[in-house]
Amino acid sequence: MYSTIRLISVCAFLSVVSGTVHYGYIKSRWDVFNDDDYRIVFPHHEDESSTLVHVHVLFRHGNRTADSEAELYPNDPYLNYTYFPYGLGQLTNAGKRREFAIGEALRRRYDDFLGKFYYPEIVEAISTDYNRTKMSLQLVLAGLFPPRRDDVFNGLIWQPVPFNYLPRPEDTLLLGVLCPRYLELYEDHYNSNKVKSQLRKHRKTFDYISRNSGLNVTRYQDIYQLFFGLSTESEYGLKLPQWLNTVWPDTIIDLAIQEYYVSMGTTNLRKMAAGYLLNKILDDARRIIENRAKLCRKIHLYSAHENNVAQLLIALGIFEPHIPNYGSYIIMELHRINGEYGYKIFYENWTGGGPQLMKMPKCGTFCPLDKFKSLVDEHLPLNDNLCGN
Repeated sequence: MYSTIRLISVCAFLSVVSGTVHYGYIKSRWDVFNDDDYRIVFPHHEDESSTLVHVHVLFRHGNRTADSEAELYPNDPYLNYTYFPYGLGQLTNAGKRREFAIGEALRRRYDDFLGKFYYPEIVEAISTDYNRTKMSLQLVLAGLFPPRRDDVFNGLIWQPVPFNYLPRPEDTLLLGVLCPRYLELYEDHYNSNKVKSQLRKHRKTFDYISRNSGLNVTRYQDIYQLFFGLSTESEYGLKLPQWLNTVWPDTIIDLAIQEYYVSMGTTNLRKMAAGYLLNKILDDARRIIENRAKLCRKIHLYSAHENNVAQLLIALGIFEPHIPNYGSYIIMELHRINGEYGYKIFYENWTGGGPQLMKMPKCGTFCPLDKFKSLVDEHLPLNDNLCGN
């Protein structure tokens, strides 16, 4: 069913199956450059003014069309709209431009850090198993690693860069919200007295939307799904029905945002929604600090969804109520300043001004690694059995 491709290079041997990869295998490969190769790939490696050691970037896919019936509603005048030639749930040209711009922005920011050469093991690129996130990752990589003159062939100004993903049921790193155990605990939390009490406050609004949409709106999740259907229709230039004038966009956005808090409402929900990724980020930092060698891996890219962005921001204690825009991204930079390792965290939501340096509660804009670990420790899964798959 799947074809096997083997990529061999100076630094590492990666076993890739039709674009899929076993994260555990990749995480075990932390090979080093020899001195000559390192000087070629990273000519600025002796720049003592640079404190940057390692980078993780989590980003949302680009602008897209409505995904499926889950985002639409029975009385939707565009229920059977095909979005030709894009199709349902696919990137639009605006989305493609936004993702390419992310890659270009990262290239400007990390040009010296990454060096002028594309080297396969410099970057780890991971996507969720959705067309729109895979395409987004390819576009980010295209902007981040433009070809040198010697790499151009047939006039094609593009350099292929491998990326990896897992089937959705196996992807705990970015799709922990699909874990069987997560789904059970999520339902338990929605049925808790605390959440039920919150939902009762919005019964009148839920009833109004139900009558007009044909949906049975009983929880924030219903509004959350509806938001994406309406927003993608509006962005595509489709006129929304008049009944929405009293609830769109503000009321629906405000209610949709509440879904993020429910999805992160308990310790175990947070561990599965964001903790697996935090675990990997910290594991990668540990490998770098322990090895103290000329490691190949410089930057890790994760192409995912707005809920991934929101949930990581919540786990870090820096979330302000909003729905992350298309192409929003979080940068986690590991620095070594005055002999101490720690993180600087930046957030770009495309609202102007570029990536904003964030400050975690009880920590500064540079958060020492030990302090960072203590702040996120409660979100880290202790074993792989939590997911239940």
